[in-house]
Amino acid sequence: MKSLVTTILAGCALALPHAAMAADPVKLTMNWTADSAHLGFAMAKAKGFYADEDLDVTLEEGRGSSVAAQLVATGRTEIGLADAGAALNVAAQGAPIEVIATIWKSGQFGVQYLADSGISTPADLKGKSVAVAPGTAMVPLFGAFLAANGMSESDVDIVNATQSAALGLLAKGDIDAIAETPENTVVPLEAEGLDVENMYFYNNGVPVVSLSLIARSDKVEQNADLYERFIRATLKGWQAAMEDPEAAVDALLAEFPETENTKDALLQGAKYSFASVCPGGAGDAIGVTDDDTWSEIYDVMTTAMGFSSDRPVTDYYTLDLLPAEPITCP
Repeated sequence: MKSLVTTILAGCALALPHAAMAADPVKLTMNWTADSAHLGFAMAKAKGFYADEDLDVTLEEGRGSSVAAQLVATGRTEIGLADAGAALNVAAQGAPIEVIATIWKSGQFGVQYLADSGISTPADLKGKSVAVAPGTAMVPLFGAFLAANGMSESDVDIVNATQSAALGLLAKGDIDAIAETPENTVVPLEAEGLDVENMYFYNNGVPVVSLSLIARSDKVEQNADLYERFIRATLKGWQAAMEDPEAAVDALLAEFPETENTKDALLQGAKYSFASVCPGGAGDAIGVTDDDTWSEIYDVMTTAMGFSSDRPVTDYYTLDLLPAEPITCP
């Protein structure tokens, strides 16, 4: 009996260290409050993809891409979700951060306006009032959009307004347009019965990627495996979200029950988000923007956005953490 008890206790002792081993904590600070841009992350948590990679992930709502990038740079969060343009602007000022994966491989950003406004081309914005949320990716992107179409900020009346305030201003006719994403503008305004149209930046001279995962370069070097696991689980989450949008929306609502977005609105917004994740359609590699595309993006940023060309674009991103076997769009 003593021998049996001793054997059992010894077995338990061997098992305890593994069983008690805690998952690695990781905080992701998002670009903004929860919406369809974050479906893949919520799905990765709900499906257990992060847990499968021994990660204990906290999803934190954000207050703008530049803020998320600064929080990463100061070490207050391990990973940020931020517009690539805003993140690179922070990096160019000396912050030790880099893009480790691109979630929205084509920018969803653009200009939205009422269908009866008389606006249909970039030139039609001359003399019009356009709301741009301060501190967001819209600030540099809208400037690049104007420059790419032969205009400057003096050609339009830029109104500093938050996203929620801008919706009310456009609905009442107090402004002519909003620089935002269609899911944040078209979806809620059409739910109120308004007919809203959209022109994308990337179809009008600004071919840039958008929401990307960013991290401190030194932390990546110290613990590349952690970031590889996070990226792998995240990309699986986006793949699963596209395969089952309703489950993804349910996961987001469970993770952020206080969000003002309804299930119907999130499902409508999902189509825009998924199109940005998978601009190449089925089989497109999720999270991957290749070197050639980055070079094109850099050309736009340095020629139209006033971005410094002192450093090579390869200083601002890495492809080394992406899965060897691509996780593709369904």
